[in-house]
Amino acid sequence: MHIALSGRLGSGKSTVAKILQAEHGFEIYSTGKIQRGIAEKMGITTLELNLRMENDPKLDFEIDNAVAEISRRKSGERILFDSRMAWHFAENAFKVYLYVDPTVAAERVVADNRGSVENYKNAEDARDKLIARAKAENQRYMQIYGVDNLDFCNYDLIVDTTRRTPEEVAAIIYRAYEKASKG
Repeated sequence: MHIALSGRLGSGKSTVAKILQAEHGFEIYSTGKIQRGIAEKMGITTLELNLRMENDPKLDFEIDNAVAEISRRKSGERILFDSRMAWHFAENAFKVYLYVDPTVAAERVVADNRGSVENYKNAEDARDKLIARAKAENQRYMQIYGVDNLDFCNYDLIVDTTRRTPEEVAAIIYRAYEKASKG
């Protein structure tokens, strides 16, 4: 069984994924990393890339089809999809959503060097841009696929990461994953 790890920007998805990889051998497939790379190649921010993707869903289809394909091809392997839409595309996946207070998310993102594609003046600027990006992405997902990735009903587990360490979050996820894997 795979893990489809979704959640708010700045919720700790990548950090938690790395812990699960180190402690339990999951291979990570990160669509956020792919998007940041594309934005960097284009010389634009991730928010600008998301706004462009609203008019051209070709990149969404590419990324999401890759998630579905990898989940099928590697069905017996431990794959962790770090992706806001993997819950919808990854087959045989335990679906996890990481929630974080938007102000805390902004503080985390400002403290994390994400390169030139994610520059913020301060935490307030980051908060506003992260909210705008999440809103733009979710509107796009609703238009393209007819699904709301912010609807908690889509997930097997929701974890609030606002006041938890990444290690605590990883432990919560793994315990629930193990339970789900056993039926």
